Amino acid sequence: MEVDVAEPVYVIEGFHRWMRKQVLRDLDLCRAVAEMTRGLIDADLGSGLLKKRIARSGAGKSRGYRAVVANRRDRPWFFVQGYAKSERDSVDGMALALCRVHAASLLSMSATDISEALSNGELKEVKCDAKA
Repeated sequence: MEVDVAEPVYVIEGFHRWMRKQVLRDLDLCRAVAEMTRGLIDADLGSGLLKKRIARSGAGKSRGYRAVVANRRDRPWFFVQGYAKSERDSVDGMALALCRVHAASLLSMSATDISEALSNGELKEVKCDAKA
């Protein structure tokens, strides 16, 4: 299944490790981005950070995952942090401050910077056009 997402989608290395442990697929993230492009955002955390609920397989969104995503209009999407709803209710102040630092860096990256980050493993590209 393909999900129509206009801008590139990336995950930082730590998010990628977390999503593999949770068995989240690229398709799940692509669906979340598609929803956010339609305005379905759970919270605007400021500084280009958004919070989005992602459904857990067989459990829905209310018992699913939460992701902190960095984005600015017409720029790539960056998944910065994820957690299960059962682990905690929201992002605490310290984690949010760290996410803001990540977001500022990610959102200022040039295409060359992104390419280098992909090459050295700091970022992974999410494939939204691949068959699931």
